[in-house]
Amino acid sequence: MIGQLGIVLMSFREAFPREATFHWFVVAVFGFIIRLDHHGVSSSIRWLRVREDLYETFLAFFRSGAVKLGAIQRHWQLLIARRCAIRTRAGASVLLADGIKAAKEAEFMPGVKKLHQESGNSGKAPWIFGHHFGVVGMLAGCEEKAFCIPLAAELHEGTEALRHLQGKAAPTVEGVEKTTVVTLMGALLATVAGNLAAPCVAVLDAFFAAAPMFKIAKDSVLENGERLLHIITRAKDNAVAYELQPLSYCGRGRPPKYGRKIYLKQLFTSRADDFTAMTVNVYGETKTHLVLCLDLLWRPLGYTLRFVLVKDGEQKFILMCSDLIMTPEEIVILYARRFKIEVTFKMFKHVIGGFCYHFWTKAWQIPTGQSLALEDLQDMTKVMQRLIADAMNAVEVFVNLAMIATGLLQVLAIEHAEVIRHRHQWWMRTYSSVIPSEEMVKTVIQHEFYHHFRKFKHTAIYRIIRAKRHPSPAEQLREAA
Repeated sequence: MIGQLGIVLMSFREAFPREATFHWFVVAVFGFIIRLDHHGVSSSIRWLRVREDLYETFLAFFRSGAVKLGAIQRHWQLLIARRCAIRTRAGASVLLADGIKAAKEAEFMPGVKKLHQESGNSGKAPWIFGHHFGVVGMLAGCEEKAFCIPLAAELHEGTEALRHLQGKAAPTVEGVEKTTVVTLMGALLATVAGNLAAPCVAVLDAFFAAAPMFKIAKDSVLENGERLLHIITRAKDNAVAYELQPLSYCGRGRPPKYGRKIYLKQLFTSRADDFTAMTVNVYGETKTHLVLCLDLLWRPLGYTLRFVLVKDGEQKFILMCSDLIMTPEEIVILYARRFKIEVTFKMFKHVIGGFCYHFWTKAWQIPTGQSLALEDLQDMTKVMQRLIADAMNAVEVFVNLAMIATGLLQVLAIEHAEVIRHRHQWWMRTYSSVIPSEEMVKTVIQHEFYHHFRKFKHTAIYRIIRAKRHPSPAEQLREAA
């Protein structure tokens, strides 16, 4: 598997202006996969046996201006779209997006703020200090198993001034700058869709059922005017829509823009007889849902959306979609796949250790838990601003490279399932499916690295790692002889 992994990693060379920077990229991504603990950058140094005098150089790589994160992400996104993306009937790629919070309490770490967690899990504290990332992934795989391969991550909550230091533009909604978690996620989705230059459907939870998200998606178009991005999300429980404007109007004054007001939640009882049965395959099993599909005007936007009311046993929920051509069945199936991004978050945190970073700077003098305001930038020197921006860039580079490492495990699982299962010689209580898990792929690669790495000495990845590491005792004896 190291050979296959190396082939994919070598394709990233075009995203780097300097060869030395690319070599450190290979070390970073490969280190995420083979390390046996999650203690930040030092873990990769330790388990790859990289020379200790290169530790500072490795840290400088994450802050380096030669690391063009946008170019790396674009190459990664196009690679996944070509190799293993799951598409809709109309040929659109399926993007899954959500936010995730990483607990951090470092005194000199930029961007750490007090975050509220809403979760049914009693093990999660309602308030934490940390970073809030917006993440976009792509649905990929086959009929047997689908993954959400992470494509891009970005710090979102409380980062308006920090984005200014990083040179990032503020999201715009109908020509007006507006920086919120919703608009930042919309801008990130639009960027991914723009990189792919192909139609996409983004699936999100009810938190993002807001007008700015749909407006940003509507403005995402190609040069020929073709729309790039559509949105599927769960509507809030108090959602209200309107019937279409009456065709004829005989009253006084201006004709009404909206028809009759409809409280969508009430339709589950008032129009119970109009629901139709639909059989769909969701969550790995075939279920029969009762659905009611309506095209209604949504006042925050002023145009028509497709609303799908779903009864799943005792559960009732409402989905909304900006694509009026998509069938109710496809909308329900795609929304049911949204949980795949939660599974990816779990693998990212526990298998890869993607949030185990410790980048800080003494230039950050803001008390822990508070956000940096734009007014505070006036009291900072140019050097302090640069140091803070470099630390923020390092955090985002670290997290995005860890996501690439997670995605590489998923790609190998999809494309080389039989080989991985054959080489995985350790006992497992259950095998979940024909497609192996990310952890199984990681175990196979670790075994090859720690026991048979010299078998891959003809590969580029071996030469890159070998040039930066300590020689083993056996190699030292051979050189002495």
